[in-house]
Amino acid sequence: MYTIRLTIIIALLIGTMALVGCGGQQPPRTPSGTPVPVTVEVGDKVSEYDASEAIRSYAGSVLGINVTVKSAGGQAVTITLPSEAQESVDAAATLAGATYYGILEDAMASVSLGDGEISGDMTADIESASLGVFVLTQQGALPASADEALSRIKSTFPGIANLDYVAKPQEGKGYSFQTTTTTQGLDASGKVVAVAQSVLVSVTPALRQGRVLVWAVVANGTLTKALTF
Repeated sequence: MYTIRLTIIIALLIGTMALVGCGGQQPPRTPSGTPVPVTVEVGDKVSEYDASEAIRSYAGSVLGINVTVKSAGGQAVTITLPSEAQESVDAAATLAGATYYGILEDAMASVSLGDGEISGDMTADIESASLGVFVLTQQGALPASADEALSRIKSTFPGIANLDYVAKPQEGKGYSFQTTTTTQGLDASGKVVAVAQSVLVSVTPALRQGRVLVWAVVANGTLTKALTF
């Protein structure tokens, strides 16, 4: 099977999502030198749940938000993020059974499910072994302080708002925070178990003046073992 390689970037200069060819070039950067947060290389087709439903379900159950999926697919995906998250996210996605990417309304998302394979129970896979990357484009200036940035993040992602975050050094302009906690969830057999959760959230500049990117990387269960941020 041949591989179709595309790079999907957030084209914030015009406030929309755009598709461009991928030829191994370096990811685009903002004027401050901060990489544009997400590019996705779409590779071979993988076994899948409905991709749009997987993204909507993850967004609702983990992040506490409703999203409109404009297009989505079940593909083997490589995500390019700022350096503080890149290696960990790549490693965790490699362990997953399936990964889905989606272009949302003023946002982009990637959701990886399952520990090596998907179980057939989406709820169990989200709770026991999942990794979500959501980047939302919002109007407004970059927050003037870490407290203001964290408040914006919590209002954007209410499902992870009650966690205890600590500030993380940020390359370039913006603010990043992280936390590790334990929640209750289902394992692949449906049994209620304690599940590890690792979260990295951030607010960074967008390419378009007067906009910011609010993003969250959340791993649940066995996929947290690959995360080092």
